[in-house]
Amino acid sequence: MALVSATLQTDILAIFLAMNDIVEGGDEYQAEKVSKAIKKYILAGKTTTSDSGAAPAGSYSGASDGVMTIDASQLEEDLLNTFNAKYGNDDLADHIATDIDNACKAENTVQATSKGTISSTGSSFSGPAVGKFTGTKTLISTPLKTCFSSMTGMLTGGNELYAQVFATAIDAYMKAGTITVQLKPPFVSGSGSGKIA
Repeated sequence: MALVSATLQTDILAIFLAMNDIVEGGDEYQAEKVSKAIKKYILAGKTTTSDSGAAPAGSYSGASDGVMTIDASQLEEDLLNTFNAKYGNDDLADHIATDIDNACKAENTVQATSKGTISSTGSSFSGPAVGKFTGTKTLISTPLKTCFSSMTGMLTGGNELYAQVFATAIDAYMKAGTITVQLKPPFVSGSGSGKIA
């Protein structure tokens, strides 16, 4: 399991190329397919955190592995609203980044299992962890603004450039972000932080 920028780029390029043949409903198609492609990309990743807290028998330390997802339907709705607004290039980039960031930073998008030991006894202990992602959306918007500016007047290669920049920006945003989790029963309390990769 891993976040793979090249796979996302291939999926996004296929969407953009398919749109060349769409006469009506292009914004709807793009919003739906891009949302699903981003969800697919995120689901391929693995979250890892370093955790500490309390178990019934004492202090706990360990680590979690898990997965992250997003609400693709909500992202689709938000992106469609953005596309329908017909923003200029910079505002479009900002709104796309905000839509993706809102989807990714929603509560309870991370489901994981924390495994470790009880400090006082050395015995193994494990349980569920639930969390969220926090990222810096300018890692998406800034490259998109540059891309949109570069695409102005391009006769060929625009789809390829957009797909490459879009995928690379989302990949950078995800990999630079932070995963935080809360340990759930049978843990008494606890939390952890880490990454998705």
